[in-house]
Parts: sequence; structure tokens; C-alpha cells
Amino acid sequence: MKGYRTLLVNILALVLPVLEMTEITSVVPTEFLPYYAILLATANVILRLMTTTPVGQKE
Repeated sequence: MKGYRTLLVNILALVLPVLEMTEITSVVPTEFLPYYAILLATANVILRLMTTTPVGQKE
């Protein structure tokens, strides 16, 4: 997983907004969207601080 964690988190985080855009279903209730954004930004900062290698490289 080393070298791909940040990408994986961002790709997974992209799923909810894409589902919301389809208007098929409301995945995240509107009142929770700010918390989702805060969680995503926090996860990205943490992963960035943990990153020691370029994307796709193990060492």
C-alpha cells in the first residue's frame, strides 16, 4: 500500500460526490456534508504528513 494510500483515500472519497451527482439517491444527508468535507481534508493532511515516498513507489 505504501505509495498509494493517499490516492486510494481520495478515490474512495470521490465515490460519495459522484453518487450524489447522479441524483439517484442522497448518500450523505445535507446536514452532514460539512463534516464529510472536514473528515476528508483531515485524512488528506494526515496522509500527507505520513508520506515519505513519491506516488507509486515503495521506497
